[in-house]
Amino acid sequence: MIMGIFRRFLWQKKLVIIVELVILAAAGFYFFSNRNGKPTENTTIERGEVREELVLSGELKAESHAKLAFGSSGSVAWVGVKEGQWVEKGQALLKLDTVPLNSTYQRALSSYRLTQATVNRVHDDLKNKGNSETFTEKETRTTVEVANDQAYEATITAQKALKDATLKAPFAGLVVNLSSNAPGVNVTAAIVQVEIVNPQTMYLSVNADQTEVSSFKVGDKTEIVFDAFEGQILNGSISSIAFAPQTSEGGSTYPLRASLSVDNSNYKYKVGMTADSKFILQEKQNVLYVPPKFVKSDKDGKYVLTQEGKQKVYVTVGIEGDERVEITGEIKEGDKVYND
Repeated sequence: MIMGIFRRFLWQKKLVIIVELVILAAAGFYFFSNRNGKPTENTTIERGEVREELVLSGELKAESHAKLAFGSSGSVAWVGVKEGQWVEKGQALLKLDTVPLNSTYQRALSSYRLTQATVNRVHDDLKNKGNSETFTEKETRTTVEVANDQAYEATITAQKALKDATLKAPFAGLVVNLSSNAPGVNVTAAIVQVEIVNPQTMYLSVNADQTEVSSFKVGDKTEIVFDAFEGQILNGSISSIAFAPQTSEGGSTYPLRASLSVDNSNYKYKVGMTADSKFILQEKQNVLYVPPKFVKSDKDGKYVLTQEGKQKVYVTVGIEGDERVEITGEIKEGDKVYND
């Protein structure tokens, strides 16, 4: 029995050694056949269009986009709109309780009348003084005049607060956000109460760095694909290029605006949506090209491999696109090139 177990052990060991030898032989054959044989990947030089493209990511914004807030705190007395409602320019949207604001304005008017009366009296007392005012008299006159000026400014401030108690639409657009949906809510000054967007003024905002921005000019065409609508291509064009950069954590970039050739009356495209914008920097027709991986380089320049990968043919590279590279030289359409 012991001898039987020993024989099985020897047989299993021999089997393992045989398998290992087979694997090593196959690996050696593959290595040397690829080293000394023909390249397995090849393509044909073709003639056609070559483009150099640049894709920038951006965010959809609106030219007419406003966030409205009251200039003073108070209680909402009237709400005249709802979220999703279309409003016209100048239309009243929300209104604060104006009773306390009007009271402040009336007090300011009374104070102004009082200081004005004081100024008139002092001027009357000093009307014959001319240049003979004493320092005390001049101080008295200046004091009442300053108090009168301050009272006047207080009336202007109170009047503006009363006027600003009603929020009005600065342009025609869609109410996209409404903080207070019913009267009686206390609000704080400078806190956004209504947000309005005109969907017909949408544009794609993209940022180009200093090495890219010089490649663009106003009017350049672009193809835009939104992340939310993959496969759907929209046409656009650059409407403006910032002259000064904006600085962020990623460095300094130059904002570009790309207008959209699309009717957004159905509100399909919304503020904040992201998209890729493809710009054509260079373009040539009827030129020879190959895929980029078939163009090699060494100390003498760029070349392609012909004659089953045995011959280097040096070429001049023109436009370099992601999928096609323009080449010229001692090559012709239909020549086969190889990738070793």
